[in-house]
Amino acid sequence: MSQQDQYFPEETAFLEEARAKAEKGALSPEEWRQAYGILIENYENLLKTVEVLTHQATQLENKLEKVRSQLELQKKALSMEVEGLEKQVHVQQKEVHKKAQERDFLYDQMGKTRLMLIVILAILLVIVGFVFYYLFVDTERMITFVKRLRGLE
Repeated sequence: MSQQDQYFPEETAFLEEARAKAEKGALSPEEWRQAYGILIENYENLLKTVEVLTHQATQLENKLEKVRSQLELQKKALSMEVEGLEKQVHVQQKEVHKKAQERDFLYDQMGKTRLMLIVILAILLVIVGFVFYYLFVDTERMITFVKRLRGLE
């Protein structure tokens, strides 16, 4: 069964019968009139079917065009949204990079501050060590030193 037979079986059967009669030949005028009448009737039915199918195809094509234009609008909107999101991501990446730089700077400053505190603590320990040494170990020298500072000696 061909594709045509599937959609128009009656018309296909009529066509085959008409071919067979034409090949056989010697049809009477009445048989010709009868066959022509059937041909006109089948053609009219076929034309109505084609008109309906054409109308439906036109409607489907219009719907398809509407859907296509809606999809195009949605595609543009989605594209704009993606572009906006990409810009947001880029701005956030810049902010993260800036914050990372600030953090690194603060870590550097904290490292320098720690080092400075360690040095100050060491100096204070040395001073406290000398003060304890002179107060408790070499008291005589401390008394002489304080008198010199006050100008008593």
